[in-house]
Amino acid sequence: MNDAPAKTAVASARNTTIETWLEGARLGWPQSDVKRMIVCGFPRWFTSLTHAEQRRQLERRPSLTGTRWDALIAAMAENLAELHDHPIPAWVNEPERFLETTWVLPESEHMRLEALWYSPPAFIRHGAIPDPADLDDRGGEKHDWIP
Repeated sequence: MNDAPAKTAVASARNTTIETWLEGARLGWPQSDVKRMIVCGFPRWFTSLTHAEQRRQLERRPSLTGTRWDALIAAMAENLAELHDHPIPAWVNEPERFLETTWVLPESEHMRLEALWYSPPAFIRHGAIPDPADLDDRGGEKHDWIP
């Protein structure tokens, strides 16, 4: 059995930063994949870190993409900081990380209403609102997802 892919995945997980979760946006991935990386992958990775590692990662400011994904990653970081008893990182308050027009990710009218009603404050504040079902402790998915 060749375990090289598993070793590569472990090595790359150690080198992951918040910046990593924006890579799909920079590479022009489909919106659904970028959303999944940020809304599901980022929290799963974050909760796998020790409390000290989480704090260090939150302190590292990711560069801007110039897209609405900047608001979503900031909202996610702010939400995770609050959930895990960390100070809110200063970079999430940069003006470029807020949307002028609210972006509600779910497409169906019913899900959009639920997203607006049940989203944590960080998402409302940044104007980037995912489906709240994606924000459970499993990232809304039963199994890990690798693009």
